[in-house]
Amino acid sequence: MSRLKPAGLAVKMRHLKPRMVAQLHGPQDFIVVDPHGKPPRGVFLSLVKIWIWLFEEWYSTLFQEKRGTLLICDRYYHDLLVDPVRYRYGAPLWIAWLVGTLMPRPKLWILLDAPAEVLQTRKQEVPAEETAKQCLAYRAFVRKQAKHVIVDASQSLDKVIADTEQAIQAAMIEYEGNRG
Repeated sequence: MSRLKPAGLAVKMRHLKPRMVAQLHGPQDFIVVDPHGKPPRGVFLSLVKIWIWLFEEWYSTLFQEKRGTLLICDRYYHDLLVDPVRYRYGAPLWIAWLVGTLMPRPKLWILLDAPAEVLQTRKQEVPAEETAKQCLAYRAFVRKQAKHVIVDASQSLDKVIADTEQAIQAAMIEYEGNRG
């Protein structure tokens, strides 16, 4: 993403986790190896967590994110809708969908996609059947978004990076053209 900086943009990366919740747990820079290993939280805690997410995303969008900043999220709230078990979500899924409709929308959704078999060779967090199911769900979800790009992540890393940067640059040009 360093190649995007000459375009006059500040680039900020963020991982999906409500900041208030992260502060309660302290710094956790560990790799999740068994995202489906813990039981779901109760209904109350699950609902509190998603409402905190909603508040934090809008607060950040309205008051913290500066214009001219490219914010890259490696996961976003809607990941919860595809894999509620990973987030230990224990409330009705329809409520999570409702909250998802209230979340600020990214200007561009990018799905790094590859066949489930390829993904399983890289990371075996969940069984192959679950990976295949999630691949289908992510594709279906992202195709419903107004502005989206699906990048073939089975290509070389350099090609994936180049395709992703090209998609971001094209979206930035289109966005600036629509604003002016």
